[in-house]
Amino acid sequence: AEVSKTGDVNVSRMSKERLTGPGGFIDISQSTGSICFMCTFTAKGLEVSFDSDEDDNGGSISIVKDGKVKKFVNEVYEITFSGAEAVRRGQKVYYITERCVFRKTAAHDVLELIEIAPGVDLEKDVLGQMEFVPVISQDVKIMDRRFFRDEKMNVDLLGSLTERCTYHDDDHLLFIDLFGVSLQNSEDIDWFSRSLDHILQPITKNKGPVDIIASYDGFDLRSGLEESYANALKDLEQRHYKSVKRYSGSAFRQSLLRKKSSIEPWNANAMFRSFDENSNGVVSPEELL
Repeated sequence: AEVSKTGDVNVSRMSKERLTGPGGFIDISQSTGSICFMCTFTAKGLEVSFDSDEDDNGGSISIVKDGKVKKFVNEVYEITFSGAEAVRRGQKVYYITERCVFRKTAAHDVLELIEIAPGVDLEKDVLGQMEFVPVISQDVKIMDRRFFRDEKMNVDLLGSLTERCTYHDDDHLLFIDLFGVSLQNSEDIDWFSRSLDHILQPITKNKGPVDIIASYDGFDLRSGLEESYANALKDLEQRHYKSVKRYSGSAFRQSLLRKKSSIEPWNANAMFRSFDENSNGVVSPEELL
């Protein structure tokens, strides 16, 4: 793959004679709100080493030998993904490599460098291995050192769940978006239950049991864990919920969890009628609040 200065990506043709084709790349990349392209910074001969010590200075990367082929070029041989079109559609686009991270936004015509790996020299290892000069963010961050250590990262999942919850104080209503949440074992279920309990406690302590709306689109629960998950939810419901509506556009997810967790399919007409309080066929901003 190769990336141009304007954020175009080529994965389909590397030369006149070498045609690999895009496969499903175009369909997938055009239909998602956030995209992370991941690749090495150079190709053919790249060698790196890691300082994986667990002390404060550990967790860094060194470029031992760069590849012969530069991947970040002025123009790609063929456009399989358009950076300009992605900006027009409002997509969030990131380009992640072993030594730095770029993003494509409407603010700049060229890619913007937003993160650099610890141990990497900006001039020698990044700018010196590109065919163009990117915009350097005024707030360039150092990539998390845990990426480069030979150990578990211990990601703060509580923070990610908190960001998925939106509380409406006037209606005493909590909306939970579970897209991307994957529960694969009993420990994951325990984490989910504890984290949601932590979020709900201050809400229900001040105003009593809360109404819940949960979206299960993109949610993944490993087969065989339905009973454990339902029991965890039952405990939360008894202590914090006034009412709960669970929705999913996935027929499989509906059939898997409906009996255990009262999950319901999305019904656009029914939801519109529930918001259209004065039944005039128009939902005003005030009715959505």
